[in-house]
Amino acid sequence: RAQAPIEATKRHLPNLPWEKVPLGKPFWQCTEKELKGSPAAPITYVFKSFGDIHTTVPVEPHESERAGRFVRQAKTECGIHTRTTSAGSPHGGALVDLMVKDAGKAKELVNSCVKTVELNERQACDVFCLLHGAFSPLKGFMDETTYNAVVKDMRLPEKQLFGLPVTFDMTDISGFKQGDKLLLKWKGEDVA
Repeated sequence: RAQAPIEATKRHLPNLPWEKVPLGKPFWQCTEKELKGSPAAPITYVFKSFGDIHTTVPVEPHESERAGRFVRQAKTECGIHTRTTSAGSPHGGALVDLMVKDAGKAKELVNSCVKTVELNERQACDVFCLLHGAFSPLKGFMDETTYNAVVKDMRLPEKQLFGLPVTFDMTDISGFKQGDKLLLKWKGEDVA
């Protein structure tokens, strides 16, 4: 609570002319009267976004949480979320849709397969995520180089953040050769 507005770029400084008041609950569960106190303070500030003391400052209850982030810098994100695309875009900038929509092409692909693999539930989940773009920008299971980069640095070789390796695990690979085309089935249905 403060008697006068405090410039956002100064709200990180020590010994500011405000009173810190524990509310006993999150600010969003408080009424305006509880936030302002008695007698009512002209200005109230709350922490809507949590970061370190160097990058996050309290804001007025009506302000966006972004108003308190990186107020002394020309950015609004810490760097983990940086992308070359706009907010809301698929990871990597473009949704990777691997679904084959043409029935003739799908039949041709099925006929070119040399082996069939029945997927377990976890494998099927990964395949469906790849097919529908949930693992964008991946265009398939990770190769060894990509796997190692993700395990070591949590980044794809192209430096995009990617926290989990996506691999096709098989307990028995006897009879398979590198480059074999596999037909992946889930509950008897062709899926990939």
